Amino acid sequence: MKILQGIDLVKVSRIEQLIKRSGKKFLDRVFSAGEQSYCSSKRMSCEHYAARFAAKEAVLKALKVKPQKGQKLSEIEVRREATGKPFIVLSKVICRQLRLPAKAQIELSVAHEREYAIATVVIVIP
Repeated sequence: MKILQGIDLVKVSRIEQLIKRSGKKFLDRVFSAGEQSYCSSKRMSCEHYAARFAAKEAVLKALKVKPQKGQKLSEIEVRREATGKPFIVLSKVICRQLRLPAKAQIELSVAHEREYAIATVVIVIP
């Protein structure tokens, strides 16, 4: 068994500036339609976007890979269970690109407040 861990801290104002500057282009490249729908429905939407961005970066850090040109971070999606617990869903394309086995288990924890968002990821590979 192999255990991988990643963490990322994001300044909320950085994500807010990227959204203002690049708008829909940035949102579509980084966030899935479901993530955009969820985040945009929130009063402090940039905090929620920042937390999801941190989660995506934490996944990449756990796997020790850098985002590649043409790779869409929207292929790494943060969803929520009925209880509110966040979890990661990877597309088949990104699983192949990241060379992640299908049986890998990904655990996610996120937190955010007005200035910062943080995410930790633990990946267990049997």
